[in-house]
Amino acid sequence: MLTSTAAFLRHSLVPTKRALRLRLAPLHAYMLASIGFTVLVTLVDYIILQPDFFAPMWLFLHGFAIFFFYMMTVAFVSLYVQLVTRMRQQKAWPYRQAWPYTVAMTIVPMFIVILLYHAVPDWFTGGLLILVVYVTWPLLRAPVPNKRQPRSRLT
Repeated sequence: MLTSTAAFLRHSLVPTKRALRLRLAPLHAYMLASIGFTVLVTLVDYIILQPDFFAPMWLFLHGFAIFFFYMMTVAFVSLYVQLVTRMRQQKAWPYRQAWPYTVAMTIVPMFIVILLYHAVPDWFTGGLLILVVYVTWPLLRAPVPNKRQPRSRLT
């Protein structure tokens, strides 16, 4: 289980054509990657923000909020992935395939968005642009099925 999650994370680091295979990833791989992302972001936020609140409670509540908002982001970006695949291939990926691909392609850019927000809040929208490019780039490299023109029987 951990080896497939590690492979999932390794292939999701760079947006290449190979990343398209991640749409068929097993459930445990992308859910463990999501939980790992949540823990990492929660710890980074704790270090940067240094809250004056009971630490275990803050970590739990903040981690829950990060996971919730990350899953909402993945849900909206999955709809975007379906839109792009429908426009490029005339058939959208099923949601069960768009979701793992979206989790894989949003882990790195969302971490960049969060770091940019902490470092320079004005560059937050630039981080969102990185997210869109990161998700879209492999989709534009996917092979498009040939559209054969039917032959006319009149000739």
